[in-house]
Amino acid sequence: MKADLVEEILQKIADLGPEEQRQLLERLPHVLLGEELDWLKMAEAAFDFWNNDEDARYDQL
Repeated sequence: MKADLVEEILQKIADLGPEEQRQLLERLPHVLLGEELDWLKMAEAAFDFWNNDEDARYDQL
């Protein structure tokens, strides 16, 4: 039953236009993760020390 629901949701997403899909993609993490996403965004600052010229070469790996 759940698999059928997932397939139905995926089909409805596929039927959306590009702009509607973009909007959904923007909103979906907040819907699925809720407060967890806010915690992850707050934690990003802890990794700012990796943003430097020396480390930049590894960003493309």
